[in-house]
Order: sequence, then structure tokens, then C-alpha cells
Amino acid sequence: MSGCWTATDLPITWGDDVLTILMGTLPVDDLVRHMRACDALVVMKTGRDIGKVRRALARAGRLADAWLVERGTMPGQRVIRLAEAGTEDCPYFSTVLVHGRGQRREVAP
Repeated sequence: MSGCWTATDLPITWGDDVLTILMGTLPVDDLVRHMRACDALVVMKTGRDIGKVRRALARAGRLADAWLVERGTMPGQRVIRLAEAGTEDCPYFSTVLVHGRGQRREVAP
């Protein structure tokens, strides 16, 4: 995971961002619910489920911010905006990332 977000040249979180890690194999409604609730996101096990992950991100309003890292940290690594990637299945070692926005939350005294 960390190798994949490092490949985007952006920190995955900063400030008080909440990072959520999801499996692309989850039902689309569960994906959407979690995607809406977090600041930063890593989706693993995308492969054959990339279409479902893409649909969930679109429903959650996060597709424009999503990155696809194929073959992360291996020869042939490819880093691309998910919205610009093809619609076919992606390689087994692929990860979808949505970087945080540097949220700051007030802490109760």
C-alpha cells in the first residue's frame, strides 16, 4: 500500500485525515458507504472488481480524485487517474487510492 501511494508523489493523509482500507470484493452499497465516510482511501483486491469500484467511487462523488496503481512497486508499474484508465479488468496487483484533504478536527477539552 505505502509503495503505491508513494508512487503518486502525494501523501495519502495529512492533518487529521481518516484512512480507510477496503476490499474491492465488498458489495457496492458497502463500498459507497465507507467511501463517503472517510477522508483518504485505499481499495485493494480490485482486479475483476475494478468496474464495481469505479461505480462505487462515482456514486460516492470520489471518482475524480481516484488513482489506479497497477503492479505497484514491481516492474511495469503504471500510475494513472482511475477516470482515465480503461474499463477492462486490471492486473491482480492493482490498488485504487484516494488521497486525503488535510482535514483538521476540533478536539474537545
